[in-house]
Amino acid sequence: MLKLPRERYERACRFNDFSRSVSEHQALWSGVYEHLELPADAVARLNELPGRRHVLVLAEDWCGDAASLVPILAKLADAAPAVVDLRVLERDENLDIMDQHLTGGGRSIPVAIVFDEQMRELGWWGPRPAPAQAMFRERIREFQAGRLTDKNEDVYKPLLKWYREDRGRHTIDEFLLVLERGGAARS
Repeated sequence: MLKLPRERYERACRFNDFSRSVSEHQALWSGVYEHLELPADAVARLNELPGRRHVLVLAEDWCGDAASLVPILAKLADAAPAVVDLRVLERDENLDIMDQHLTGGGRSIPVAIVFDEQMRELGWWGPRPAPAQAMFRERIREFQAGRLTDKNEDVYKPLLKWYREDRGRHTIDEFLLVLERGGAARS
């Protein structure tokens, strides 16, 4: 488990600053955040958390998964600022942290790492909600086997469609479990 120096966490960007600086997928980054309606039960669960949580998200602006999911995590944190503080770091500039949170041996993002008040890691989530990750893995297998021919059209577009239709519910539920239990919810 990672113990992050508080100074390093505090130097990370707040979501609003990060999202204003993105050069790719700008409409997706802002649109997901602006149009997401948090369920009342999710906000209630946030406000029942025992103690304060610090969340460090590893992302890159070019990543469609990050642009689709990080705004959901940020909206959750913004719904309970006394309970959850969220910051964002660029993955490629923080490989020491990333390499402790690999998915299947790869540097998949986004990754959201939850810390307690002493900046001890409690758990982490990412890179996708479980149903989306299962769909992604299946489509990648199909692509690698030659049954799908266009990675963007056959793998990534259906994933983005799934995110739109899900409206953040799986991401919210899975991430809340990590915040509540301090365990891992990786897909």
